[in-house]
Amino acid sequence: MVLDIEPHALEQPAATESVAETCALLMRRVQQRESAALGELYDLTVQRLFALARAILRNREDAEEVVCDVFTQVWNSSASYAPDRASVLGWLLMMCRSRALDCLRRRKRTPVSVDIEESDAIADATPGPEDLLSLLEQDTRVQVALARLPSERQELVALAFLRGLSHQEIAELKGLPLGTVKSHVRRSLLELRENLERPLQGSEERP
Repeated sequence: MVLDIEPHALEQPAATESVAETCALLMRRVQQRESAALGELYDLTVQRLFALARAILRNREDAEEVVCDVFTQVWNSSASYAPDRASVLGWLLMMCRSRALDCLRRRKRTPVSVDIEESDAIADATPGPEDLLSLLEQDTRVQVALARLPSERQELVALAFLRGLSHQEIAELKGLPLGTVKSHVRRSLLELRENLERPLQGSEERP
Protein backbone atom coordinates (compact mmCIF):
# COMPACT_ATOMS: atom_id res chain seq x y z
CA MET A 1 0.00 0.00 0.00
CA VAL A 2 1.42 3.37 -1.00
CA LEU A 3 1.74 5.99 1.69
CA ASP A 4 -1.22 8.36 1.37
CA ILE A 5 -0.11 11.76 2.58
CA GLU A 6 -3.01 14.06 3.38
CA PRO A 7 -3.38 16.77 0.70
CA HIS A 8 -3.20 19.59 3.27
CA ALA A 9 0.24 18.35 4.31
CA LEU A 10 1.64 19.55 0.99
CA GLU A 11 0.16 23.01 1.00
CA GLN A 12 2.80 25.68 1.31
CA PRO A 13 2.66 28.57 3.78
CA ALA A 14 1.72 30.82 0.89
CA ALA A 15 -1.52 28.85 0.83
CA THR A 16 -2.81 30.89 3.72
CA GLU A 17 -6.47 31.12 4.55
CA SER A 18 -6.91 34.04 2.14
CA VAL A 19 -5.22 32.17 -0.72
CA ALA A 20 -7.25 29.05 0.04
CA GLU A 21 -10.39 31.19 -0.10
CA THR A 22 -9.26 32.66 -3.42
CA CYS A 23 -8.74 29.17 -4.83
CA ALA A 24 -12.18 28.15 -3.62
CA LEU A 25 -13.79 31.18 -5.24
CA LEU A 26 -11.94 30.57 -8.49
CA MET A 27 -12.97 26.94 -8.46
CA ARG A 28 -16.63 27.91 -8.10
CA ARG A 29 -16.24 30.20 -11.12
CA VAL A 30 -14.56 27.40 -13.08
CA GLN A 31 -17.53 25.19 -12.26
CA GLN A 32 -19.68 27.93 -13.78
CA ARG A 33 -17.56 27.58 -16.96
CA GLU A 34 -15.63 30.84 -16.64
CA SER A 35 -12.44 30.25 -18.63
CA ALA A 36 -10.81 33.36 -17.16
CA ALA A 37 -11.11 31.82 -13.70
CA LEU A 38 -9.21 28.75 -14.89
CA GLY A 39 -6.38 31.02 -16.01
CA GLU A 40 -6.29 32.74 -12.64
CA LEU A 41 -6.30 29.39 -10.82
CA TYR A 42 -3.46 28.24 -13.08
CA ASP A 43 -1.36 31.31 -12.27
CA LEU A 44 -1.97 30.85 -8.55
CA THR A 45 -1.08 27.16 -8.33
CA VAL A 46 1.06 26.16 -11.32
CA GLN A 47 4.41 26.62 -9.58
CA ARG A 48 3.50 24.13 -6.88
CA LEU A 49 2.15 21.54 -9.30
CA PHE A 50 5.16 21.85 -11.59
CA ALA A 51 7.55 21.42 -8.64
CA LEU A 52 5.73 18.25 -7.62
CA ALA A 53 5.61 16.81 -11.15
CA ARG A 54 9.25 17.56 -11.83
CA ALA A 55 10.39 16.12 -8.50
CA ILE A 56 8.67 12.86 -9.43
CA LEU A 57 9.62 12.75 -13.13
CA ARG A 58 12.99 14.54 -13.13
CA ASN A 59 12.19 15.84 -16.60
CA ARG A 60 10.90 19.30 -17.47
CA GLU A 61 8.99 18.38 -20.61
CA ASP A 62 7.16 15.50 -18.96
CA ALA A 63 6.38 17.65 -15.93
CA GLU A 64 4.98 20.42 -18.12
CA GLU A 65 2.79 17.91 -19.97
CA VAL A 66 1.47 16.50 -16.70
CA VAL A 67 0.59 19.96 -15.39
CA CYS A 68 -1.21 20.83 -18.62
CA ASP A 69 -3.14 17.57 -18.36
CA VAL A 70 -4.14 18.41 -14.79
CA PHE A 71 -5.65 21.76 -15.74
CA THR A 72 -7.38 20.21 -18.73
CA GLN A 73 -8.92 17.72 -16.32
CA VAL A 74 -9.87 20.55 -13.96
CA TRP A 75 -11.81 22.25 -16.76
CA ASN A 76 -13.44 19.04 -17.97
CA SER A 77 -14.19 17.59 -14.54
CA SER A 78 -14.72 20.62 -12.34
CA ALA A 79 -18.14 19.35 -11.31
CA SER A 80 -16.48 16.39 -9.59
CA TYR A 81 -14.59 18.61 -7.14
CA ALA A 82 -15.97 18.22 -3.61
CA PRO A 83 -14.81 20.95 -1.20
CA ASP A 84 -15.73 18.81 1.81
CA ARG A 85 -13.16 16.20 0.79
CA ALA A 86 -10.09 18.33 -0.02
CA SER A 87 -8.96 21.89 -0.52
CA VAL A 88 -8.63 23.03 -4.12
CA LEU A 89 -4.84 22.88 -3.91
CA GLY A 90 -5.00 19.47 -2.27
CA TRP A 91 -7.26 18.23 -5.09
CA LEU A 92 -4.89 19.59 -7.72
CA LEU A 93 -1.87 18.01 -6.02
CA MET A 94 -3.55 14.62 -5.81
CA MET A 95 -4.34 14.72 -9.53
CA CYS A 96 -0.84 15.91 -10.36
CA ARG A 97 0.84 13.17 -8.32
CA SER A 98 -1.41 10.49 -9.83
CA ARG A 99 -0.70 11.58 -13.40
CA ALA A 100 3.04 11.98 -12.75
CA LEU A 101 3.27 8.48 -11.29
CA ASP A 102 1.35 7.09 -14.27
CA CYS A 103 3.86 8.80 -16.55
CA LEU A 104 6.74 7.40 -14.50
CA ARG A 105 5.37 3.87 -14.80
CA ARG A 106 4.99 4.24 -18.57
CA ARG A 107 8.53 5.53 -18.79
CA LYS A 108 9.84 2.36 -17.10
CA ARG A 109 8.52 0.41 -20.06
CA THR A 110 9.85 2.82 -22.68
CA PRO A 111 13.42 4.19 -23.12
CA VAL A 112 13.50 7.86 -22.17
CA SER A 113 15.96 10.46 -23.42
CA VAL A 114 16.90 13.29 -21.07
CA ASP A 115 18.51 16.65 -21.48
CA ILE A 116 22.21 16.89 -20.64
CA GLU A 117 21.51 19.32 -17.80
CA GLU A 118 19.11 16.79 -16.26
CA SER A 119 21.53 13.85 -16.34
CA ASP A 120 23.30 14.61 -13.08
CA ALA A 121 20.03 15.05 -11.25
CA ILE A 122 18.77 11.61 -12.25
CA ALA A 123 22.05 9.70 -12.19
CA ASP A 124 20.98 8.01 -8.96
CA ALA A 125 17.57 6.46 -9.58
CA THR A 126 17.05 5.88 -5.88
CA PRO A 127 15.46 9.02 -4.39
CA GLY A 128 16.80 10.28 -1.12
CA PRO A 129 15.38 12.61 1.52
CA GLU A 130 16.28 15.66 -0.53
CA ASP A 131 13.85 14.61 -3.28
CA LEU A 132 10.77 15.23 -1.18
CA LEU A 133 12.24 18.33 0.42
CA SER A 134 13.06 19.85 -2.97
CA LEU A 135 9.43 20.05 -4.03
CA LEU A 136 8.36 21.76 -0.85
CA GLU A 137 10.33 24.97 -1.40
CA GLN A 138 12.26 26.65 1.41
CA ASP A 139 10.75 27.66 4.74
CA THR A 140 7.60 25.60 4.41
CA ARG A 141 5.72 23.96 7.26
CA VAL A 142 6.15 20.55 5.68
CA GLN A 143 9.89 21.00 5.23
CA VAL A 144 10.20 21.84 8.91
CA ALA A 145 8.14 18.77 9.80
CA LEU A 146 10.14 16.49 7.50
CA ALA A 147 13.44 17.82 8.81
CA ARG A 148 12.46 16.51 12.23
CA LEU A 149 12.30 12.94 10.92
CA PRO A 150 15.40 10.70 11.02
CA SER A 151 17.10 10.64 7.60
CA GLU A 152 16.25 6.96 7.04
CA ARG A 153 12.55 7.64 7.50
CA GLN A 154 12.71 10.73 5.30
CA GLU A 155 13.98 8.47 2.53
CA LEU A 156 11.18 5.94 3.04
CA VAL A 157 8.60 8.73 2.79
CA ALA A 158 10.27 9.94 -0.41
CA LEU A 159 10.24 6.46 -1.92
CA ALA A 160 6.56 6.01 -1.15
CA PHE A 161 5.45 9.49 -2.17
CA LEU A 162 7.74 10.43 -5.06
CA ARG A 163 8.15 6.99 -6.60
CA GLY A 164 4.80 5.49 -5.66
CA LEU A 165 6.46 2.33 -4.34
CA SER A 166 4.52 -0.12 -2.21
CA HIS A 167 5.76 -1.11 1.24
CA GLN A 168 6.88 -4.45 -0.23
CA GLU A 169 8.82 -2.75 -3.02
CA ILE A 170 10.51 -0.41 -0.55
CA ALA A 171 11.45 -3.34 1.69
CA GLU A 172 13.04 -5.17 -1.23
CA LEU A 173 14.84 -2.06 -2.48
CA LYS A 174 16.27 -1.13 0.91
CA GLY A 175 16.82 -4.65 2.19
CA LEU A 176 14.58 -4.08 5.21
CA PRO A 177 11.93 -6.32 6.79
CA LEU A 178 8.45 -5.50 5.50
CA GLY A 179 7.19 -4.90 9.04
CA THR A 180 9.97 -2.40 9.68
CA VAL A 181 9.08 -0.43 6.55
CA LYS A 182 5.39 -0.36 7.44
CA SER A 183 6.18 0.73 11.00
CA HIS A 184 8.58 3.49 9.92
CA VAL A 185 6.22 4.87 7.26
CA ARG A 186 3.23 4.81 9.60
CA ARG A 187 5.19 6.46 12.41
CA SER A 188 6.56 9.10 10.01
CA LEU A 189 3.08 10.01 8.77
CA LEU A 190 1.81 10.34 12.32
CA GLU A 191 4.74 12.56 13.28
CA LEU A 192 4.27 14.72 10.19
CA ARG A 193 0.63 15.27 11.06
CA GLU A 194 1.47 16.08 14.68
CA ASN A 195 4.15 18.55 13.68
CA LEU A 196 1.90 20.22 11.10
CA GLU A 197 -0.82 20.67 13.69
CA ARG A 198 1.64 22.13 16.21
CA PRO A 199 1.77 25.97 16.31
CA LEU A 200 4.90 27.43 14.76
CA GLN A 201 7.61 28.48 17.17
CA GLY A 202 9.48 31.73 16.72
CA SER A 203 12.48 30.10 15.08
CA GLU A 204 10.22 28.35 12.58
CA GLU A 205 8.36 31.44 11.44
CA ARG A 206 9.00 32.66 7.94
CA PRO A 207 11.21 35.76 7.89
